Formats: sequence, structure tokens, C-alpha cells
Amino acid sequence: MKKQEYIDIGLSAWLSPSQIEAVLCGVMNISKEEFFKLSEISSKFIYEVQQVFFKLQSGASEEYTLEKANFYGRDFFVDERVLIPRNDTEILVKVTLDKLHREINIKNMWYLDVGTGSACIPVSIVEEMHPLKFNKAIALELSSEAIDVAAENIEKLAPGKIELRESNLLSAVFHDEELAWKDLCITANLPYIKDGDYVNMDSKVVRNEPNRALYGWAKTGFELYEELIKQCFQMKQVHKLWEMHLFIEIWFDQKKHSKKYLEELWLSFVYFMDSAKIERVIYIKDF
Repeated sequence: MKKQEYIDIGLSAWLSPSQIEAVLCGVMNISKEEFFKLSEISSKFIYEVQQVFFKLQSGASEEYTLEKANFYGRDFFVDERVLIPRNDTEILVKVTLDKLHREINIKNMWYLDVGTGSACIPVSIVEEMHPLKFNKAIALELSSEAIDVAAENIEKLAPGKIELRESNLLSAVFHDEELAWKDLCITANLPYIKDGDYVNMDSKVVRNEPNRALYGWAKTGFELYEELIKQCFQMKQVHKLWEMHLFIEIWFDQKKHSKKYLEELWLSFVYFMDSAKIERVIYIKDF
């Protein structure tokens, strides 16, 4: 079949050219460059392509349908067990990397990613740190289903570089004696949306993505971060840590509450904006 015939099928399903290209590249397992050079596509792919086009036309997520999401220049395996990596979270990675390269000495440092999901954050940070290297890197996740997804991505994209542990926030490292007298860097993109706050969310996200990865607590959505910060204070005392650096992503309406909370704890912190000029990332230190 002519490539244009496949494209016309996608257009008739009201899909965008970028969606059609992503589907065809995904089904054939080829790059965009290889796809561009094609003039014909084997008819053996027609059934699978039509099935994917139908799912997308019915409102299914492109990333879940293709089981692939691009984040910070890498393709991660994703399915309904984890949140789809988003461009906004790339700001969290960018800010963390900038501080690690410019301001923070990592010679004696452990790195933890809390609530790792697909492991897109720790994989991106560890792989982009070259030639710098952490003393140890650990991804922490409570959901056993998400752990399976994270394990696949770590094995494929950062083999042997990140340890994966089942953990409720920092519980799996809280009593790790090897952490004593170290520095610690933590990233976290925890569930931060107030329960039932559907009005501020994309309907496709509400319909398709796992609730446990989206919703924090009923009142502010910042409660999980408050618990994490309390554990950071406790960890510093227990392990006699020298320095702690925490990077977190928050919801668009949480600056006022988070600022008040952090000021009451006398912590040093800086906000960073996402692509929409909304302050969505906080760098916290001086625990």
C-alpha cells in the first residue's frame, strides 16, 4: 500500500498528522526519519494500524495505546499502571540538573527519587549527569504495579545505575545505615491534586490515568509533600546528614500554601516556572 493510503485512513478518523506518524512509526518500530523516507508500507500492518486508529478516535491515550512516551529525549515504556510523563516535569529535571552541575557537590551524595512511577525522572537525571556520578541512586515507589514499569525502563535506559525499592515515601531507606554522614539529593513528583478537583483537569487524564498517581489529599493536595519534608528532617537527624537538597513539582494553585508552610519551617527555597510561566517546581534546602 502507498504510505498516503495509511495516512488517509488516519485523517478519516480525525487524527492529527503527528498522531498518525506516531502510530505508524510505533507499529512498524521505525524512526521518524525512516518513516519520512518511505513511499510504501506493507499491507500486513493494516489491521493493527486500524485498531490503534480506532482506539485513539475513541479517546484513548496515544501514549498508553503505543505504550511509549517521550521524556527528556528518551522513549519510556508506559501503560495504565503509571502516570504519563509530561513536559512540565521536564522542568523539574532541568532545574535539578542545573543545580547539581553548578552549585551542589555530589562527591559523597546519595540520590533518591520518591514516587518514581515510570522512573522517567531518575533515569533522565542519572543519564544526564555524565561525567558526574552519585555515590548511590535509588528509585522509591509504593505501587507494586508501577515498580514493574519502572524496572523495565531502568533496565532498558540506565542498566545497573539505579536501585529500585518498594517504599512508602522514604520508609525503605529510613534505617539504611549506609546513608550515615552522606549528602542527600531528593526529587519527587508526588500526587498533588486535591481530591475531586476535576474542573482543573483534562477529561482524558481523569478518564485514563491512575487515580493514585494524581490525587493527594482532600484539603490542599500538598499533604504528601508535608509528610515527605517531615521525614527529611528526621532522616537528617538519624543519619547525621551533611546536606539535603529537595526538588518537588507542585500543582498550579499551591504556591501560596507551600510558601507559608516552608517559611514556618525556616527552610530556604526557590520557585521555578514551567513553560506556561506558572511556578511549579520548588528547590528546598537547609533542613
